[in-house]
Amino acid sequence: MSVDKKLVLKISKLSRLSIEEKSLGSFVKSFSEILNYIDLLNSASNHESDLKMDSNIDYAQRDDTVISKLPIDEVLKNAPKKDGNFFSVKKIIDEE
Repeated sequence: MSVDKKLVLKISKLSRLSIEEKSLGSFVKSFSEILNYIDLLNSASNHESDLKMDSNIDYAQRDDTVISKLPIDEVLKNAPKKDGNFFSVKKIIDEE
């Protein structure tokens, strides 16, 4: 499908979006890239035989077992900083 300024303007009108004249070229390029990608996806093989899983694979399963765990004080003894029974780390995400 060919995308031109006329088609972009029609789509913008139908979607009730206002697109400035100076941005039309960018939208034409973006729409063309999107449609080319969709064409690529449509041409990909989707035969039923390609989609089946290999049933000969043996997936290893194990029983759930309880394992021993370290006491909290043993875990925290190597922590550079702690706050009560928790690791204390530097805040890296700011709230806005």
